Amino acid sequence: MPVVNLTPHVVTVVDEDARVIRTWPGAADPARVEAERVPMGHLDDDKCRGLVPLIVERRTRANLPEPREGVWFIVSSVVGSAHPERDDLLIPSDLVRDKRGVVTACRSFVISGRSPKKGKGRAMEIAKRT
Repeated sequence: MPVVNLTPHVVTVVDEDARVIRTWPGAADPARVEAERVPMGHLDDDKCRGLVPLIVERRTRANLPEPREGVWFIVSSVVGSAHPERDDLLIPSDLVRDKRGVVTACRSFVISGRSPKKGKGRAMEIAKRT
């Protein structure tokens, strides 16, 4: 199945010995979730030395392409969370980090979206093949 990376980063999958299995280049026009930040007041705590702002973040949907039969889309966890109705989104998981804590690869993907129900959906089709 074709895989399209919709993140701005190169996505590299490695095995347990850190050998590269596959790499996808970052997207020129990545999928992003817009967020509107609305001030809601301040934290009421007499131990604070100043005012700690409280913000509510309202997120909108991401600029995802329409689902295409047989195509997976790699997205960030934020984008995946904003689209629970989609079962064609892959979120990098089991992240590998360097000594500075920067993500350099992943070992697997989480299939975003709804859980398979009664043997239906893309995730269930894959599970049946393995």
